Amino acid sequence: MLMSDSAIAQTNDEGKKKEGAVSAADIVVVGTRASLQSAINRKKIANTVVDSIVADDIASFPDKNIGDSLARITGVQLSRDFGEGTQISIRGVEPDLNRVEINGVSQVSATGTRAGDFREIAAELVKSIDVYKGYAVDLTEGGIGGTVRVETRKPLELKDPLFSLTAAGQNQELTETWKPRLTFFAGAPKFLIDGLGILVNATYSDVDTRQDYISNTNWSRLADFDHSTEKTVADPLYANYNTYESCAGVGGTSTANATARRLACETQFFDWAPTVPRYRQWVRNDKRISGDVTLQYQVAPSFRAYANAQINLRNQRLQDTNYSIDLGRIERFNLDPALAAGTNGGTSRPRVQLGTSTVNENHVVTSLTTAVNAVNVGTAAAPNWNGAANIVGVQRRDFSYDQNSKYFSGGFTWDVGSRLKIDAMGSHATAHTEQETNLISIGTSVAGISIDRSNDQGVPVFTFPSSFDPADPNVYTDYSRVGANGQPLPVYGPALQYRPGQLNNTEDQLKFDADWEIDHPIVSKIEFGGQWRRQKFLNYAGGGSRLLDPTTMTYQSSANVSYTTNIVENPTQTRNGNTWYMTPAQYQAMVSALGGVTGGAPLFSGLKGAPSGIPSAIAFPNFDASVLSQFYDLSGFDQDLVLEANGLPQIPSARIDEKIYAGYVMADIDTEIFGMRLTGNAGLRWTHTKDTGVGTNISRVTRVNATGGTETVTIAAQEALISNSYTDFLPAFNANLELTRDLFLRANWAKNLARPKPADLVPNINCLDDQTLIGTDDVCTAGNPDLKPYRADQWEANLAWYPNADTMLSLGYYKKYESSFVIPNVTRSGVDLFHDGTSYTVRQPVNGYGALLDGIEASAQTAFTFLPKPFDGFGASGNFTYARAIRTNLTNSATGAELKEYPGLSKYTYNASFFYDKDWLNFRVSYNYRSKWLDTVISATNGNNPLYRKGEGYLDGKITLRFPEYHFSVFLEGQNLNKEYSKVYINKDMPVDLYYPGRRFFVGIQGKF
Repeated sequence: MLMSDSAIAQTNDEGKKKEGAVSAADIVVVGTRASLQSAINRKKIANTVVDSIVADDIASFPDKNIGDSLARITGVQLSRDFGEGTQISIRGVEPDLNRVEINGVSQVSATGTRAGDFREIAAELVKSIDVYKGYAVDLTEGGIGGTVRVETRKPLELKDPLFSLTAAGQNQELTETWKPRLTFFAGAPKFLIDGLGILVNATYSDVDTRQDYISNTNWSRLADFDHSTEKTVADPLYANYNTYESCAGVGGTSTANATARRLACETQFFDWAPTVPRYRQWVRNDKRISGDVTLQYQVAPSFRAYANAQINLRNQRLQDTNYSIDLGRIERFNLDPALAAGTNGGTSRPRVQLGTSTVNENHVVTSLTTAVNAVNVGTAAAPNWNGAANIVGVQRRDFSYDQNSKYFSGGFTWDVGSRLKIDAMGSHATAHTEQETNLISIGTSVAGISIDRSNDQGVPVFTFPSSFDPADPNVYTDYSRVGANGQPLPVYGPALQYRPGQLNNTEDQLKFDADWEIDHPIVSKIEFGGQWRRQKFLNYAGGGSRLLDPTTMTYQSSANVSYTTNIVENPTQTRNGNTWYMTPAQYQAMVSALGGVTGGAPLFSGLKGAPSGIPSAIAFPNFDASVLSQFYDLSGFDQDLVLEANGLPQIPSARIDEKIYAGYVMADIDTEIFGMRLTGNAGLRWTHTKDTGVGTNISRVTRVNATGGTETVTIAAQEALISNSYTDFLPAFNANLELTRDLFLRANWAKNLARPKPADLVPNINCLDDQTLIGTDDVCTAGNPDLKPYRADQWEANLAWYPNADTMLSLGYYKKYESSFVIPNVTRSGVDLFHDGTSYTVRQPVNGYGALLDGIEASAQTAFTFLPKPFDGFGASGNFTYARAIRTNLTNSATGAELKEYPGLSKYTYNASFFYDKDWLNFRVSYNYRSKWLDTVISATNGNNPLYRKGEGYLDGKITLRFPEYHFSVFLEGQNLNKEYSKVYINKDMPVDLYYPGRRFFVGIQGKF
């Protein structure tokens, strides 16, 4: 909410034509007050419902991240990652369904989504941001929640040449580091020749961030812990079996079938438990360079042309230390003997011994003791140890993401005579990510670990035997530990992985808009235009899915690398395929050379409610190539096979080619009703979309082998090509009634659409035909190229009062009906996947229908100019949103109950800012809060439960001391001053993630000449 325009002309050709626009002479204040006045004026004259943020000054946006500023707009809800704003929901509509434009060009993401990342845009480049929550047909469709228009500065807006340099240091309390941030700005309204202006803007930022996690992940119902006769989740097929023991009588057509049916019956009594409790630390270094160059040329008084280039480069290095206990099999627990075989020989799953766990009244495990012995789940000839074996593991992942986005655009504005104005532009935008992941994982065996979640936060606290120290790397090579039976516990060698990938997204655009002013008592202007866009998503992962020889089942080489290691006393070979061999002494030497301990502030520093007994540091193995290359061949840990292998191109993991055609016509209204001025517009937009997708189709079969056992093999792999197209007509009506000079009543009705995520459209299909079962569908996971777009009707009414240039009071009501939307990870049977009459059971994204949302928004802002000096520099702003889902038509897949919440929608959102801006002093304190929201509808890794995120509130502040006579200012800024943390959970008994991003501080100086 900014804009000091002492160096900027406060005029704009279009604004001059609109009644109510302020002129340069009207705005004589600077800083925060000027930005608020400008934002109020933009809202007042807009052709639909809009809120705006305007820069305080050149290279002086109110936040380091534009997402943090957007969070202070009514109805906007911000998603944060590592404490930084990344994406927004508008009126509860998820980020992928909101459109973001940078100087009229779609923000492109190279991650398979339509929502970009606000971190890629340096806030210092931004002049203004408009958030359109209403819709008019001259806006590009695609923002069901709203459209965010980011605008950078233009050189001909400058009055005089200007040069600015800002230098700052930024500190993150958890990493305990200081990093630089530099901004350069130079511009001139006259460059080389009259009428030609130039503007150059660049920002460099080196950011360290960290998040510490305490997690209960992969919630599942594996076993009966409490031996209760009360069912945890009832199955109507077994409603008459009311005890665990009674399930012995279900029977079946064979022993195998009776065992499967008995397990389904017993599952009703299984209790919820996290199968991967863990501690994690994520540390990220993110170097960012953003540059913007604009040329603008006044060719003639009626013709102005421009060219713009913006480049954003990001180099990210992330280290993920993941310390976990594997509870993924029932053998990890202390078990009772299995019950006797039942009808038709159906066998029972053993129950957990009473006394080795505690379970609450909702059948959720709150504490347990792990198995005290190693358990062989394989055969005597080929043992596979579980139980206490290899139960503790630590993984270290080193991620590298080199990302860049580039935006090139050019166009012109031409006033053809006094009545016709033409705007035309063309653009090319690209985004590219080259990613690499190195992983080293080591594990060890420990008997009788205590895991206690009976604390206020419900997070795990591990208690190990006294001989085991999780902060000592040497525990992973200790061969002396034994189980309760006195048998040695096995020691396992490390696993190594390499996972590369390349992600690409491009968009080309041509756009034409025309405004034709006419003489008519009601219609003042006819607007019309057309648009063509082509967007291409092209992603490569490891590859290797092309079948080269069906006879030998030889596949194309993959760029992915996976190594396992066996520790043996006297190895006879170093390597056999992807399995390596080393001696205990070699393993000890390697772990000693790689061993590290998490640094910076102690783990979970500042995390509110963290229980006692959690570690302050974790030992882990570094992925040090210079050490690992002494034991492994790392020559394939590169990008060489990502795009091509075996003389053939790799099949992309995803390719979507999307072409969009659109045109519109709109009538602008300017008339009077009962002496009150009525303005607005009515129009129709036509759009046609065609998607072509390329992915992989992999077919596998589970069958009986020659020895009577079962095997699962891949029998086919090929490219899959599917296309889809649809046409929409989108009407929109906007009205703004001037009840009095200062009181305006605005109304809006419109249809809009948003296209599905590209990753959901990709026809990647993976099918399994289980020939050991009769009369069942093949089971597949797949994308869904047949997805319909999100379609919505929206209504809105808003009453706003503008008593003076500094003050606004606004109250509005909106309703949104989503006739179609997308639900991920839904399992359905009887699906004709290939439209050939063959049915499959498929897990894929599908359309949902009939969601209805509404809400109330209120906002206010003013400057206290009526106070005596020096208190007349104070001001405040605030807003409140109440939003609800009247109907979702969603289901909790874990329980079958109705899901009343809508993804991304917080019921309550409010913001409050208090500022002082006068003479040499400017300060601002802001608080942003959103209540809990539904984060994930179906979590396949957590028993198909929905996941929620607790309400979060962030307190930020900034103080600036200005010395205009010396052309510089100094500032100090703090983010998350109240130490807010995040919590993801299923319900109050089942938390998933608890994490804290820390506080960030900035101190700097800005010079302006």
